[in-house]
Amino acid sequence: MQIDTMTIDNEANTTLTVYLHEEKPEFHRIDKRPFILVIPGGGYGFCSEREAEPIALKFAAEGYHAGVLRYHVGEHRDFHKALADAEKSMDLIALLAEKAKIDQTKIAVIGFSAGGHLAAALSTLSDRKPSACILAYPAILSSFAEAMKIQAPSLEMCVTPQTPPTFLFSTFEDNVVPIENSLLYLRALEENDVPFETHIFQKGKHGLSLGNKWSGNSEEMVDPRFAKWFELCIEWLEIIWAQAAAETTQKIEDIWQVPIKNLYAIEANQSILLEHLPFLADRSRFKIIRSLSFNQLCEVSPEKFPKTKISQWVNELTWYR
Repeated sequence: MQIDTMTIDNEANTTLTVYLHEEKPEFHRIDKRPFILVIPGGGYGFCSEREAEPIALKFAAEGYHAGVLRYHVGEHRDFHKALADAEKSMDLIALLAEKAKIDQTKIAVIGFSAGGHLAAALSTLSDRKPSACILAYPAILSSFAEAMKIQAPSLEMCVTPQTPPTFLFSTFEDNVVPIENSLLYLRALEENDVPFETHIFQKGKHGLSLGNKWSGNSEEMVDPRFAKWFELCIEWLEIIWAQAAAETTQKIEDIWQVPIKNLYAIEANQSILLEHLPFLADRSRFKIIRSLSFNQLCEVSPEKFPKTKISQWVNELTWYR
């Protein structure tokens, strides 16, 4: 494995340390590998080593290239500069991609606590978004930003449909970051139809990291049940990337088979859909049918949505075949 540290900001000592698998004859069948960017927590006061290299090495053992970002903290704490550190890391990963054989369609970020705040910011505010976001007991709300002595928006308000699929795990008993942070962020993901998976464990203190004896600094930081998040996360990443690949190769040609939410996402279609299906203006009602195609809608409720009637106007809609 090749380990290298690249400086982002000399004055603040911000760096990206990468852990790159080297090409070996026995791995000749591997073309490209996914990359995980690890952002440790520490309340923007420091970068927790328990949430840094141990995380990177755990993913490396699963075949991932990995990187650890050490961003603006302590006397240099500054949210906007920290976000710039994360964006610069994404640029550096892109520069390494060809030589290191990084699959640029499979670049994920994982952030812990304050690092989760930065990972969520990268996934919502930046134009250099990862393809997947993993949030570990994240600080999200502006009230918590004040506690961390940074100027930052409340990130649940920054979620858009362009926010990448998200895996979020935390504990109900978190004694530092209230679970409200996670719940409001999840609500924002749902409102914007962003795919997510979440695991909120009832038991567990804040900052459990991997939940094992190698990442814990005391017995109370070892939690075998919480530690299951890692296996669940790896499975989830494989699922979403397989789904993304399938969507890329399997384009829907027939407008009758396109999910209504996809049609509604095209601005030119919205006035047409609202004219013929005015109930779509009601967000709660829209959610009920958004994943259905017109074919499915007509099958579910043929009396309310007769196919003969929809046929009169459906071809007015735009669809990128």
